[in-house]
Amino acid sequence: METIFDLHISPTRESIESSHNIQGFRKHFVINFEFNHAYLPFQTNVTADLTTTVREAVTIPIENLCNCMEGDYNNVYEKFSFIPINILDEILPKMEECARQMVAHYGEEHDIIEMSIHLFAITPIEEEEEDLRNQDDYDQAQQIVDLMEKLEMCYFSSSDSIGQCSICLEEFCTTSEFVRTKCSHVFHKKCIGSWIQQCINCSSTYTCPLCRQLL
Repeated sequence: METIFDLHISPTRESIESSHNIQGFRKHFVINFEFNHAYLPFQTNVTADLTTTVREAVTIPIENLCNCMEGDYNNVYEKFSFIPINILDEILPKMEECARQMVAHYGEEHDIIEMSIHLFAITPIEEEEEDLRNQDDYDQAQQIVDLMEKLEMCYFSSSDSIGQCSICLEEFCTTSEFVRTKCSHVFHKKCIGSWIQQCINCSSTYTCPLCRQLL
């Protein structure tokens, strides 16, 4: 189904030099990106909330954004990996046009140029498509979780406190299944699976909900 979207791009009103403290970067755009994506079933009696929201601060070289339609595609798509490709293909020309206008306005004396982007997208889906998408996301999330280290309850016996899952905020118990990530954080297997499924649904990278390290 075709996705309908509303895109707003504007220069950030704050001082370009002081709004972000970025070291080691020259000639970059800093983009404060807010992306809301709603999946709307055709059935009018369905009221489930299928809206996802992603907020990201993206730093990208000026020359890449000003030439994103004919330059280094891989770098641009990697920077905006949280946006579905079909939507990104539609908005990139508008982002490039705005970037060129901002560079022409501010001149080349600025090392950092800042903009804000608000994107709202609506994707109509049929009930069958929704079920298939959710099942595919679930299966993919479980494959990732299955690669994590499984922990037994005895893992907590040597510690002063059993602790709790940082996602559901419930204590670990003998009936729970829990896993440890590469960054050594422990979660209920079911909870981290749901977290990863949400990341997949948002087309964002799989990161630890505590430290944001890649899973």
